[in-house]
Amino acid sequence: MKAKEITENIYIKLVSLNYSRKENDLESVNSINWFDLDGELKSHILSFPTRHVKFDVDLMDIEDLDGEQQFYLFHSNGNSYLVDTQGYSYPRYIVELEGFDDSSNEDPFEMMNGLIRIADENIFNSVVKNLTYDLREEGFHQEDIETFLQVLLVKAIQTTK
Repeated sequence: MKAKEITENIYIKLVSLNYSRKENDLESVNSINWFDLDGELKSHILSFPTRHVKFDVDLMDIEDLDGEQQFYLFHSNGNSYLVDTQGYSYPRYIVELEGFDDSSNEDPFEMMNGLIRIADENIFNSVVKNLTYDLREEGFHQEDIETFLQVLLVKAIQTTK
């Protein structure tokens, strides 16, 4: 459960929500109204770790959740979802929180992407494509190329501090 210490009363409320079980996509999950939840329950939900997931992701492919952290808050495509893992590493139960509004609901990558000038993005993409092409031509594998590019990015970011 982690996050805040959850009382038995709150835990019963959390596991009694109208979850969908073992759903594959976000479009199919049940929903509840955020405003119908009591303040103490909302407070606990807000303390759960958040994840941004792609709207078209297969939920059963998400297998990297910490089984000891039972509850998560997922954000996707402007919507928010409460996840109950029941100790598994995937979102076993999920419910959409209709009306939930939180500034963390925005995907930080989309926010950063909006700040990049088009010319800078074109130059970046061109450099990455050319470098990737050259490395593939030299016989390097995808994983090695990705690791190499990550190291280069980290070094470049560190020089801006």
